[in-house]
Amino acid sequence: MSMVVPLSKMCEGEMGKIRKLELPPLTRERLCGLGFVSGEEIQLVRVAPFGDPKVFRIKGTDITLREDISMWILVETSSVPLSYATNGEYFVSIINGGMGLRERLRMVGIEVGKKITVTGNIGKRIEINANGIRSALSRGQAMRIVVRER
Repeated sequence: MSMVVPLSKMCEGEMGKIRKLELPPLTRERLCGLGFVSGEEIQLVRVAPFGDPKVFRIKGTDITLREDISMWILVETSSVPLSYATNGEYFVSIINGGMGLRERLRMVGIEVGKKITVTGNIGKRIEINANGIRSALSRGQAMRIVVRER
């Protein structure tokens, strides 16, 4: 399952391929000169403390963009935050959080590289099964976990 999302909606550490730039000609031309062209791999490297701007890596170069620009760049990605995942099997790609969160998740079988199964995604909770351990995560916790389909 691949999704096309605005660059501004990617999670820290996530990678994707640029599909389309829906920007004014002058801005599009400047970004194309920096490597923002269709088919190019891009990664969200860092997010500022209040969420804007964000640092992206493209062709080995880190480039900072504000949300008012990055929201108009469409990217194809096979990763999604766990809170957007539908029922099915996934692999954990990234956990964006400190040691406390990582340890709590490890206790219920959620670690980078491990397979998890989403069994319910309704309301404020996401129900999962990881290593035979059934648990429920809040949407806030699930937003910090990036998963990809098998």
